[in-house]
Amino acid sequence: MLLDLATLHFASAASRCAYVIVFLVMALSQRGQTYLWQWMGAMGASMAGSFVMMGVPPETLPPVPVTMVVYWLYGGSLVLAWTGFRSFFGRPVNIGLGVLLCALPGLVYPAILAAGLSGRLALTGVFTSCLVVALLSLHETVRRTAGMARLWSQYIETLAFACYTLAFLLSIAMLLGTDMPMASAESARGSLILDQITGVFVYFGFVAMAAERANRNLLRLAETDPLTGLYNRRGLQQALQRRVASLDGRSPAGLLIADIDHFKAINDRYGHESGDLVLTAFAKRVRSTLRATDIVTRWGGEEFLAVLPGVTPQELAAIAERLRASIADQPFPLRSGPLPVTVSIGTATLNLGDDSFERATKTADAALYEAKTQGRNRICAGSSPPDASSQDALSRDAISRDATTPDTTQHGAAAQDVPPPGSLRRRADSVLAEPHPA
Repeated sequence: MLLDLATLHFASAASRCAYVIVFLVMALSQRGQTYLWQWMGAMGASMAGSFVMMGVPPETLPPVPVTMVVYWLYGGSLVLAWTGFRSFFGRPVNIGLGVLLCALPGLVYPAILAAGLSGRLALTGVFTSCLVVALLSLHETVRRTAGMARLWSQYIETLAFACYTLAFLLSIAMLLGTDMPMASAESARGSLILDQITGVFVYFGFVAMAAERANRNLLRLAETDPLTGLYNRRGLQQALQRRVASLDGRSPAGLLIADIDHFKAINDRYGHESGDLVLTAFAKRVRSTLRATDIVTRWGGEEFLAVLPGVTPQELAAIAERLRASIADQPFPLRSGPLPVTVSIGTATLNLGDDSFERATKTADAALYEAKTQGRNRICAGSSPPDASSQDALSRDAISRDATTPDTTQHGAAAQDVPPPGSLRRRADSVLAEPHPA
């Protein structure tokens, strides 16, 4: 037994009311997310339209003022869905255009009637106005946004608004190509059932998109160092897995570990806030010096690790030297004044797609220690993985001690090192030896 129209209108309004409540809770907990408020408004406008239509007999067209209000509400629902998509994807919203598209369905209907044209043409104008907004929403769900991966839940909205588009096109074709009555119980029942089904997809899609976005943000936070914005160790692991998955086989790569010289002394003399400023500025300089395809990680404390896919040992050495120079040649701005900073770098080679990453990190770590012991502010290239006994000698305690011990080592170039500028080295040591300025 088919449901009567009043029951269908009530079910439509009640389901939208439930979604409005859900989105109200979500919007209140995430007040800065304007798309949640817009989507909630879309559901609220549609709900209000359903409540108004509950009092209209199915066999007759409602009075023109009531018709205008209903079309404004349904038009506003479509427009708010469209503007919500634009806000969700970080695209600008033209408020003036939105108001015009919202008002158009309610204005077209009486305007065409006032011109002496038929009611069928007036309804065609209304459906055409709604079709334009449905197409705009469909476009927003399929277009790509730079720097943003496509959400799986977008396909739900694409399907829903494709159905809306086809429904409006079919309605226009029936109005212009047939003599079916404009107001009948059967046509109203069919429209309501289609609207119920499509509406569920639209509103469920809203919830799914918001939830999927939140989940991706949580995953990104779990893989990101909060201070520098670089990958943390978990993020590095995931990034390497994604990179390896895109390869057909093994691929050569370079690895470097960079350690800020005398960082503990910077923290002790200038405070941890200044130390954080140095770390943040250092991370930005590393990111701007390396390539966009390189995977940069805050490895721990003042250590940074980068994986450079597709580089030869010679290219790796050149990139490492460019990084060393970018740090040493320009002091870091602190509130107490510019602070010269240097970095020691150890490098190694590896193959993406096999188990050589751990060996490469040990090799680069040993090379980093060699750069530290030979005077800092230099690059050492690792040759082979260290054995267990040498690992004990290369403990993190040994490296951290050099940050608090005055540097008395003479500046000479190692076999594969780049000699540091002596004047900058002496300036950095003298600055760190001075008492903290008042």
